[in-house]
Amino acid sequence: MLLDERSAALLILLQHSPISKMSDLEIQTGLTRRQIQYAIGKANDWLEFNSYSTIQFNRQKGYFLIQPINEEALNVKMTKNTYTFSEKERENLFYLMILLGREELSVYHFQSITGLSRNTVLTDLRQLKKKTQQLDLTLEYSKQKGYVISGDSLAKRYAVEYLVSEVFSNPNNRAIVECIWKDDEQQIKAIKVQLEQIEQKLGVTFTDERLNELSYLFLCTDLLIRRGEDLQNDDSWNQLVATDEYRMVEQLTKTSAFQAHWSQTEKQYATLHLLSMNRTKDLSPLKEDETIQVLLQQIVEEFERLAFVHLQDKELLYEQLYIHFKPAYHRLKYGLPQVNPITGRVQKVYPELHHLVRKTLQMLERKLGKAVPEDEVAYFTIHFGGWLRRQGTALDDRKRAIVVCPNGVGISNILIYTLRELFPDILFLDVLSVRSAANYQLPYDLVFSTVHMRTDALLFVVPPILEVQEKHLLRQQVMQELYGYTTGNIDAGSLLKIIAKYATIHNATELETALQSNLYRPSRKQTKFSLKEAEKPVLGELLTLQTIQLHPSAASWHQAIQSAAQPLVESGTVEERYVEAMIDSIEANGPYVVITPGVAIPHARPEQGVNSLSMSLLKLEEPVEFAADKPVQLIIVLAASDSDSHLRALIQLTQLLNEPANIKRMLEITDKTELMEFIHENSKEETQ
Repeated sequence: MLLDERSAALLILLQHSPISKMSDLEIQTGLTRRQIQYAIGKANDWLEFNSYSTIQFNRQKGYFLIQPINEEALNVKMTKNTYTFSEKERENLFYLMILLGREELSVYHFQSITGLSRNTVLTDLRQLKKKTQQLDLTLEYSKQKGYVISGDSLAKRYAVEYLVSEVFSNPNNRAIVECIWKDDEQQIKAIKVQLEQIEQKLGVTFTDERLNELSYLFLCTDLLIRRGEDLQNDDSWNQLVATDEYRMVEQLTKTSAFQAHWSQTEKQYATLHLLSMNRTKDLSPLKEDETIQVLLQQIVEEFERLAFVHLQDKELLYEQLYIHFKPAYHRLKYGLPQVNPITGRVQKVYPELHHLVRKTLQMLERKLGKAVPEDEVAYFTIHFGGWLRRQGTALDDRKRAIVVCPNGVGISNILIYTLRELFPDILFLDVLSVRSAANYQLPYDLVFSTVHMRTDALLFVVPPILEVQEKHLLRQQVMQELYGYTTGNIDAGSLLKIIAKYATIHNATELETALQSNLYRPSRKQTKFSLKEAEKPVLGELLTLQTIQLHPSAASWHQAIQSAAQPLVESGTVEERYVEAMIDSIEANGPYVVITPGVAIPHARPEQGVNSLSMSLLKLEEPVEFAADKPVQLIIVLAASDSDSHLRALIQLTQLLNEPANIKRMLEITDKTELMEFIHENSKEETQ
């Protein structure tokens, strides 16, 4: 009994993965419901005849096969007479036919291959014309040349790359392969043999899919060169000539597998793709690739910091990430496209993890000066997700939270660091403004905000900088709301009595004070991700004799902020508009900058007039009212130039201000030099 091609295509599709709904089958096959039902019936007849189980269906899985089918049995040639192309497949097919241009093409050629009406083909070609414009290419028709695509040769190559990847990411691709490359089977086999030899020489193993894609991409390149579609030289590619991959491409293009004469630029182009292809093995040692080694370490550390997790077996993790990251690095560096067929699924199934990985890769974007496409982010998400499962860490079991601050990246960042340390079992997604929080797309369970706001989630209104007792109280409140219980209060006096039974206490009062201050302080181990900031400026570098001022009084809080910021304006680290932005923010949102009694830290966003990271301090002998119940004597202006360079100094400042005794001493000091020395002395610990 013979299997018709439409039924064979359906079985190939189901062999690859179950299809949940009839509507999904319609989309993926391009068939109508009646055609699919007919094909299922014919396929089941063939399956029974060949002693296979028939196509199954249930509500949980959808349509699926119980057992695998021998691929040779399904190797049926597909033609226009028995295969119906979907709209997407027709777009890819027509696009490739015109780009590779083996003959002059008219509407008749497209009708002949697809079996469609002239009007349908013309509609498809109009849609394709819009598609080509995305790469600044132009689809044109003339009686002399037929349908052609004109434009930059490199743009055409990118289009071919994308199309080849699209075709081979679809398991139901044999109809297109047959139409485009039916006469090139021997050349494809010869190219694959050569690429497998290169694998052995380089000590790498490409994924089967990528090896197949690379073979067809090199074949297309050979075809385009023969058509006169030569690439223009790109100076950024010149460094590739010194690589082992280039030397192997040079040998490859001299074999009988290729018919065209490849220029140096074409060989560089092929080298790029050899470097950027995904692989399952890479024996080249990571330590010899210093650039990628450093970037990998930074990516892993940034992910640990954002997710507040500790990834185990780092050396093995680096080795596995290296296999993926090395080709990804070259794709990103040179702007090569990459199609990930499961990006949408990753975003849907692991939204929080994908979000954190995307934020992690922002540091890579800054290094390369280029955006990381979503398809690449999804690959990294898969790797980090797999490693977390391997060590038994599940991010999706955690409660999800956002932090809301009405302005600036300064205080809000120190707040989220504090909260991550205080609640390591909560997944903190983002620091947002009130307006951004209203439009936030990811689901969350808790909101920690410095201002009251409307939300359906659990809301905890917190000061920007939490003192020791406030941390303890907040933890009690969160535990009660989330789990219905709180940890018991530990009384320092009772603890002192227990210690006295077994040890000699020389100064009971000071010991009790020290216990009270440190009882709820996070351990040094907990802060390892937030304090790894050795390359960032310390407080002593920002608060100097030039940026510290002592004034008797200020007429208003507006004048106090203007006076406090004056050294920064004069030095050029901030513009006048930054001072205005700080004042405007307080007028709009209230005195949220008063972070502890007597102390205010006004700030605004970097783009509102910050030229470089800086900080200044103004101490007033007479307090100025920021509100009726908020007198302030210490005004510390923070000018953050980005989201993280100020964090080390801000952490030190937080530790300094967390001790009421330190604030009291700063208010007592009347000499600027002495005040500076006190600040530096009491923030040294964080720099050691």
